[in-house]
Amino acid sequence: MINGNAAAAERREPSVPVLDVRDLRIEFPIREKALVAIDGVSFSIGHGEILGVVGESGAGKSLTGSALIGLLQAPGHIAAGTIHLSGQRIDNLPETEQRRLRGKRIGAIFQDPLTSLDPLFTVGRQLTETIHTHFPSMSRADAKGRAMQLLAEVGIADPATRFDQYPHQFSGGMRQRIVIALALAGEPELIIADEPTTALDVSIQAQILALLKRLARTRDTAIMLVTHDMGVIAEVADRVAVMYAGRLVEIGPVEDIVRRPNHPYTVGLMASIPPLHRQPERLAQISGSMPRLGSWPTGCSFHPRCPHAGPRCEVSTPLLMPAGATAAACFLHQGGTAL
Repeated sequence: MINGNAAAAERREPSVPVLDVRDLRIEFPIREKALVAIDGVSFSIGHGEILGVVGESGAGKSLTGSALIGLLQAPGHIAAGTIHLSGQRIDNLPETEQRRLRGKRIGAIFQDPLTSLDPLFTVGRQLTETIHTHFPSMSRADAKGRAMQLLAEVGIADPATRFDQYPHQFSGGMRQRIVIALALAGEPELIIADEPTTALDVSIQAQILALLKRLARTRDTAIMLVTHDMGVIAEVADRVAVMYAGRLVEIGPVEDIVRRPNHPYTVGLMASIPPLHRQPERLAQISGSMPRLGSWPTGCSFHPRCPHAGPRCEVSTPLLMPAGATAAACFLHQGGTAL
């Protein structure tokens, strides 16, 4: 029987990140025009690391995750850049080989567990079929044993009984645990978790987040956690990538992003979180809204909403460069002025 910890240790190469994305560009061709949805995004995730990816709706978080797992919806496509998984380039693989990666080397956890579970089959059958898909030589008895081991690992009590039950017999939090078990069935190196706790109440959300954090540590699995909730990020992430209008505007350790943000957009996100120790008269907010795809401003995309924007911001696009403990794409940290 496969042991997750042993498999992770066996494949670990500390010098090579699990995921390495360089200059990723995603386009949607419409009427002889290419709409750029993701523009030059670069980041990496190491072994056992959780990278939180945050930003408002439309920032490009989920689209980036879809590209990594090979699930971009046509006509969207990767127009430039590279994606490496444990040193192997995967963005240029044929679809048949990309299908082999999904589930086996890259797992996925989505927002609504009901979209990932078949209501007509027991959870045990869904788990064992997934295991057989990735490990066809495994006996049925071993696959069943592995399935029950996964159920126990994600916190499902009495897995022997639960094995023969259907998804509707589980609560929302328990269904999400089963989805996590399915994501782990192939012993993946990387998990893309897209808003995995949004549909759950606060107490169940905390349990799922603790589970993801434990899995990253015990299995050495890299996790890309996509969310709009900075509270979630502060709870479990090691580093944070902040996206705005298809670009990465700041990235760094979670404590520095939360307590000492450098990009004006990140500063606005942090200021909009209600404080716990007092009741403010009015919640802070970022004026304006995320620009729609196809109507991005020239220069820095955030400049129409930025309180520090100057003429330079309207015509030039800042690069992601060191800014204290983080890296930020802002002229305020590249020469001291946006003017």
